Amino acid sequence: MKPGRTKMRRAQPVAKDKSFGSPLRIGRFLLPMAVFAWPILYLYDHVFQVNGQYTAIGNDFIVLYYKYKVYLLDCLANFDFPLWSPAEGAGFPFYTSPFAQAFYPLNLLLVVWYKIAGSYTPLDHQVFTVLGISIFALGLFMWLRLLNNNTRAVLFAALVMSVSFKMTEILRFPNALHSAAWYPWVLYAMTKIIFSRSLKRSIYYGALLTFFVICICTAGYPYYVFYCPFLFGPYLLIFLIKPLRVLLFGVPAIIWKRAVTTLITAVFLTLLICGPYLLGIKRLMSQTTDRAGKDFQYSTSHVFDVEDTVGSLVYPPASQVEGWYFFSVSALLLIVLYLLSRSRSPGLPAEPYPAPGRCWVKLFFFAWLGTITYITYGRHSYLFILLWNYVPGFSALRVWGRLNIILVPILAWLVSIAYASFESMIADAAPSADSKRSRIAAVLVKIVATYAVILATQLYLYLNKVYDPLWLEYFTNVAASDKMFIIYGAAAFLVIALILILSRRLRLISSPRLAAVLVALVAVSTLELHRVGANMWAYKAKAVPYRGQLNIQKLNEASFRFPRTEHVNSIPLGPNFSVGVLENWYFARYVRFLKDTEKETEPRRILLGIQDGTKIFFSESIEHPTIKSFLTDAARFSQHWGRCLSYTGDRLSWEIDAPLEGYLSFIDNWEQGWQVYVDGEKTDIQLLFGTFKSVKLSPGRHNVTFCYRPKWRLF
Repeated sequence: MKPGRTKMRRAQPVAKDKSFGSPLRIGRFLLPMAVFAWPILYLYDHVFQVNGQYTAIGNDFIVLYYKYKVYLLDCLANFDFPLWSPAEGAGFPFYTSPFAQAFYPLNLLLVVWYKIAGSYTPLDHQVFTVLGISIFALGLFMWLRLLNNNTRAVLFAALVMSVSFKMTEILRFPNALHSAAWYPWVLYAMTKIIFSRSLKRSIYYGALLTFFVICICTAGYPYYVFYCPFLFGPYLLIFLIKPLRVLLFGVPAIIWKRAVTTLITAVFLTLLICGPYLLGIKRLMSQTTDRAGKDFQYSTSHVFDVEDTVGSLVYPPASQVEGWYFFSVSALLLIVLYLLSRSRSPGLPAEPYPAPGRCWVKLFFFAWLGTITYITYGRHSYLFILLWNYVPGFSALRVWGRLNIILVPILAWLVSIAYASFESMIADAAPSADSKRSRIAAVLVKIVATYAVILATQLYLYLNKVYDPLWLEYFTNVAASDKMFIIYGAAAFLVIALILILSRRLRLISSPRLAAVLVALVAVSTLELHRVGANMWAYKAKAVPYRGQLNIQKLNEASFRFPRTEHVNSIPLGPNFSVGVLENWYFARYVRFLKDTEKETEPRRILLGIQDGTKIFFSESIEHPTIKSFLTDAARFSQHWGRCLSYTGDRLSWEIDAPLEGYLSFIDNWEQGWQVYVDGEKTDIQLLFGTFKSVKLSPGRHNVTFCYRPKWRLF
């Protein structure tokens, strides 16, 4: 070895980890099973009925997610894949609607359940949602175990961060949660590919990576797909920067040709499979209200700033709910202790794998976390403004506090490093008792000073009632818990301080004693998180004993006999189809039609079928200045409107005897992909009032078929 060069370390296999001093079976099977089960235990009353009741999830859970899921499952169970949704917004695409989560692979498991159980209840969907956190927790554990050979540190990070406020807050968004669930699995597969020393293993993990990314892309939350480069890009950068790679991974050499080829192939396959779907979503969003992009006010209407960041770290009521990520004062204190710890000087023996104590590692984490946080400040961030102006697609998104979901796996990694550092402090076999006591005393001074700052911040926010509006409006069931964050934070400080004090007298080097420390820290962290974290957007609901299948095919045909509704709603689960719109959603041309005809309330109700369910009209012309004049024209031929032969939602077959040359109008929104055939011959679709489908007919009997056949294209 040449003078002045240190010997490079290779990553130690996980199987050699003896931090629990137990058979390898515990580390390989029992611990992953326990991590997977942890969110289910934490959210027990969200999953199981207690005395005939369970804790139900409110906000958008039922309206925007459950309804779409049960609608989809019924169609799939009857071997039908719905492309168009005739039941909402006077007609809207189904397969590219993110709410539908139409292509998510785990839908196959839910279809089996739907057939076996006979239905799919809101409680079933809550179980499915909580399982998303379980997938995330297990992914964190599997990934971090590759980066840290201290299993206790990995276990602490996986258990605490998987139930941090950012994860439990998005229980109301099942699609978002299932998108985030695969983040750590992508990091796991990337790491395995880069560490791989054989072609066979590279191919295997490349296939897994492709599957994991497909799951993210199809889980139905495009925001989290867009956030991926902010997580995976910097992570890949670590491997490219050799000094940083050696310090964090202990891997000096990588077979880059094989690794890069595998990663590029996985990305290409994912693009090939998911590209048409993602572009379909993009095209759909460009047709909806406010989501086409380039509206700075819309993109920055939800403010997340420094005060929200501080609240996220120490006092959640002061932070914007959409972006908070509180993960306990316990874990925060461990991170601060790690950041304040002194790096080893070059003359001392090399640090054990990994070697995160170097200042460059700390600076990298600080820069990574700081950059993401700064972007979330929206209009107050120069970096955000730069990205908004020049990054494609950036301007179409809003509520940028949601980007903080990226912080969860990064913080989990940092927490695992901090915990391992803390354990090395309390288990350090110092040359003398006096030396150890002096080091522990120095650590105690740091933690007391740190907690004093945290407590002062908490008291200031509490006493001045600095609360986010959503906390006051929607969190009334836990609003009285505001002071508990201060009490539980004090408990966390006392537990950590007590562990440090005991370590001065006891030798905390045996596995049972270190396991006891782990249990104590997990317990106090859970105490801090659970009171609010397990009850966000929640209310008590009675279990639904009735089970029955919807039969969407029959509902579609029956819809011609039932009046439509104009309630502000998403997809209904009955024959009373909706023509109402949600805020910032549905076709902009249809929303514009509703706005332009506000003074024609009664004629519009007739046109939209709210009065009697009529959705088909025949008129001599479609060039009418008002709805009333159109209805007057159509009323002359009401005896000749025809009859429905079949209707599936994607396809309408209609028979009509046209008394003269005129137009058959189907009061269902047009979108690119709709085609019309008259007596088997394809013809052009024309638009009634700029949004509904019409076709010109010659006099006589005709069979008219409207069908939705969107083009699946990548370029």
